Amino acid sequence: MATTASGIYEHFLGLLGPGDGGAHRPGPRAGAEAWRGSARARYGEWSDAAGHTHPAFLTRDEWVRNQIDLARCLDGLLSEDDVVIVAVPYELSFVGAEVERAIELVGAAVIGVGTSDTICPLPRVLDLMGQYGATVLVCSATVAARLAALAVARGQRPADSAVRLVVTTGEASSAERRERVAALWGADASELYGTASTPTVAVPCAAGALHLCDHRLRAAVRTPGADGPAAFRGELLLAFGTADTPDTPDTPDAPNGANGAAEPTGQFVELGPADGGCGCGARSPVLAPLGRVAELVGSASGPVSAVDVERIVFGFPEFAPYFAAELRPGGFTVTCAVPDGAAAAADEVLRQAVEAEVRRGLGIDVDVRIVEAKDWEAVTS
Repeated sequence: MATTASGIYEHFLGLLGPGDGGAHRPGPRAGAEAWRGSARARYGEWSDAAGHTHPAFLTRDEWVRNQIDLARCLDGLLSEDDVVIVAVPYELSFVGAEVERAIELVGAAVIGVGTSDTICPLPRVLDLMGQYGATVLVCSATVAARLAALAVARGQRPADSAVRLVVTTGEASSAERRERVAALWGADASELYGTASTPTVAVPCAAGALHLCDHRLRAAVRTPGADGPAAFRGELLLAFGTADTPDTPDTPDAPNGANGAAEPTGQFVELGPADGGCGCGARSPVLAPLGRVAELVGSASGPVSAVDVERIVFGFPEFAPYFAAELRPGGFTVTCAVPDGAAAAADEVLRQAVEAEVRRGLGIDVDVRIVEAKDWEAVTS
């Protein structure tokens, strides 16, 4: 690494203004009026369940703190010899710029391709990977799987490429699916997690789990649609500060996220206790993203996400790492894939077994469609 992790802190903390790290400032989703005149704010947008866009803001100080946490994480994953393909959103989003800057701090090379099929479609991305010997992919699990399928269609073996690490972000996915995606590339798997208004919420440990950045964030979960806390699974609530920051009730005059008040994120997660139970020994809470609250299905045992269904699907060894779920009343319509030429694509017994396991394990309805990997793009586009 070009600069030690402690050096990153020294350099960037020197840029920060005096104060408490964001615990007493307008929340990221505060209105434009609260931020007007601030030359240090970074602008992004997020979409609600109805598809309406809303502004999100970060001060320079909070922007830098997010980068510091991400850079310290990537310092353990990357080296100066790595060439990193970054295929994540850039337009009106924090994630692309933040990931690139953190990678540059580590000293690795960056090829920022974004997610626009017009500017840099996947065939061009694959060309760049081969031309410059990309060693790391930062993208969603879906994009990593599509790139692997494209390589196979060209007569290449993804596992013969230089890629050694696939870092997924921007899409909730199961650990089982991420491992299968990485296996296509003969690579290791890792994951990053942030929300539309807080780009670095949790970072991976050596054991592969996502840990909350609890030195600057407090988190809790609540059952969607309810006021009370949830035990383990629920909508993620975030507030700036640490476990020692006093709680300040949210009021109409205090924007969400301000003054230590919890901000609903619209994201459904599993949030473990800060008990050091992770294999890495860290005491910070372990977080597992499960998707958007707006995309949940109710059941007798609580809300169910597409990631819950995905976990069951990839409990079957027959499936390639492709998964799509469409929300419908009472359940999901799921499309998954098997390797090309596999007889399981037409196996009615396999389809019925998956549906039965989802209904038994999750208590929701599901319709499963199985296709061959080569047909994935045509079927799901």
